[in-house]
Amino acid sequence: MATRSSAGQTGRSAAPTRHPEIDLLSRVPLFSGLSRSQLRTVANLTEEVSYTPGRMIVRAGSPGVAFYVIVEGQAKVLRGTIASARGTWRLGPGDFFGELALLDGRPRSASVVAESPLRTIRIERAPFRRLLKEQPAITLALLEGMATRMRGAIQGLTL
Repeated sequence: MATRSSAGQTGRSAAPTRHPEIDLLSRVPLFSGLSRSQLRTVANLTEEVSYTPGRMIVRAGSPGVAFYVIVEGQAKVLRGTIASARGTWRLGPGDFFGELALLDGRPRSASVVAESPLRTIRIERAPFRRLLKEQPAITLALLEGMATRMRGAIQGLTL
């Protein structure tokens, strides 16, 4: 069973509010080129979602509609169908999955199952795409960061 609560919501008090979502997102390569202010804007799209052990979070072959960062707990990644899963590996706090789903929405290449009680932050594709249309500076920062990483990967292949 999954439970949801909003994350990234700011209160009305004048005291500074800590946003752990910003720290989590800052460690995701897709968001590495964003400023703290831009990360805060993206973090405002997050919602906290919790899963019980054994719960399927994403299924291979299903459309990619969201991105997840693990806050607490462990998840297992299964390549292929569940009955013939191979190439399993584990994810823990700070690990993430589904970042390409934010951009292309294509079918998932693997399934992810909660192995223990799991708490995540999640960003849905539709609001993220609206944000990119409304805030071209964030879109450019994402593209620049992706280009930098791609250039580094290409240079690494030619050495």
